[in-house]
Amino acid sequence: MTESLTIEILMQKFVIGLLFFARVTALMATGPFFSNTAIQPHVKAALSAFIALLMTTAFADQQPPITMEAFALVPLVFKEVLVGALLGFCSNMLFHAVRLAGGLADFDMGFQTSLLFNIDAGAPTLVGEIQSLATIMIFLILNGHHFLIESIFASVKAVPLTTFVLTEASVEGLVRLVTMAFIIGVKIAAPVLISLFIANLSLALLARAAPQINVFALSFQVKIIVGLLVLFLSVPLFIILVKSSLGVVERQTMEVLMSLQPADKK
Repeated sequence: MTESLTIEILMQKFVIGLLFFARVTALMATGPFFSNTAIQPHVKAALSAFIALLMTTAFADQQPPITMEAFALVPLVFKEVLVGALLGFCSNMLFHAVRLAGGLADFDMGFQTSLLFNIDAGAPTLVGEIQSLATIMIFLILNGHHFLIESIFASVKAVPLTTFVLTEASVEGLVRLVTMAFIIGVKIAAPVLISLFIANLSLALLARAAPQINVFALSFQVKIIVGLLVLFLSVPLFIILVKSSLGVVERQTMEVLMSLQPADKK
């Protein structure tokens, strides 16, 4: 009797650990920094297993009993992957905003002219990739990776293994987060967009004053020079915007996570 009870308890903890592993793995696959292809898959799997082991040790006794049936476990695994992916999507919103800003700057500077002829060309955003790498450095300096680990631990209390409620507040939080990311992207790209607009206006006036000058050919060099110069001068502004936006994204992510908490636990 004692042995069967011990085996049942161990099986419960093992299944709970697997569910935690599914949640952490989904976060590693979608969250910032950890989802980077530079990190080898076996390293991600080992780190996910280690974090899941810590979560199991700390929270296994607080979880509701799990039904040991395949038809009951499959929806739970899907739910855990959904929670981890949602958490990674929210925390990755700043990087989407930075890539959006880089794409706007690239398109206006002429680095993505191929998209005018083929929208599906898949041309990389050069400025966006550079700014994304800089954002990763700021993210690590400000201990953003610590926030991801803390949030996955906090999600255990907010979203228990057998509970998932997508409330109206959660949907509003996601919409607010996406809207805020778009605004952040426009703010980051604003210096380049404004300077290139002034450069285009100046070239238009030059074309009216001196029609013999080939303004169309001249605009390619002028846009690149002006865009790169403004990007270099706006680096301090970029750092300030990313630093402040990171804190806002983290707060919004936690608000979305807490909105998933069941009503009886709020």
